[in-house]
Amino acid sequence: MSTKLDEVNHFVEKFENLVPELNERWSGFRDEVFKEGLISARDKQLIGLACAYVTESTSDIRTRTKLAKELGATDEEIAECVYIAMRLAIGQPYAFSSIALENYDLMKNKGSVFQGHFMSKNITPQIQELHKISGEKYTKFAAFHDLVYEDGHLPKKLKKGLMGLACAILAKCPWCIRSCIRDGLQEGVIKEEIVEAINIAMVMNASAVVANSDVSMEVSEQMSK
Repeated sequence: MSTKLDEVNHFVEKFENLVPELNERWSGFRDEVFKEGLISARDKQLIGLACAYVTESTSDIRTRTKLAKELGATDEEIAECVYIAMRLAIGQPYAFSSIALENYDLMKNKGSVFQGHFMSKNITPQIQELHKISGEKYTKFAAFHDLVYEDGHLPKKLKKGLMGLACAILAKCPWCIRSCIRDGLQEGVIKEEIVEAINIAMVMNASAVVANSDVSMEVSEQMSK
């Protein structure tokens, strides 16, 4: 008896075979990105796993967990990957709260909201205000934040400087990216490692699209009957 997963795999395989020359180029890029490099093949799979949680691709979560385990990753390390993804899921609304608070003050005081440089501006005043108004909620968040990035089953360099960076890029949070770069530099991350992490994020974002290709293939097959 076929399962839902079997059906999904069937349709994804159909997609991959429809335009084989494109799939070959895509597969070549994907496989090259996950080869042993300045970042180990094992750690690349763990970064990919955290990214898969950001893209919310169940198929990629299964695949990257399996590959990471095959390369020696422990359950504790896998769990820390999930927490990194959780932290970056918090990070986007946390950083973007600065826009809400800034616009509230501008609108209340009849100021213009069409000024400044969105990606590069200093959001510290608004973030500090968020902390103050949040009270005990911020205290609890800060306790989580401090621990999630510390050396644990995985080193801080990997967790924030590389894994966190890849997740921050997928979360489309410029301030989170800057924070990960800043802390990564303190932990000794080099530009070439950053580029490897960026390539992983690129692959995982595209992989989430591939993982959903079964939907089009299923609809197409049904309409062809």
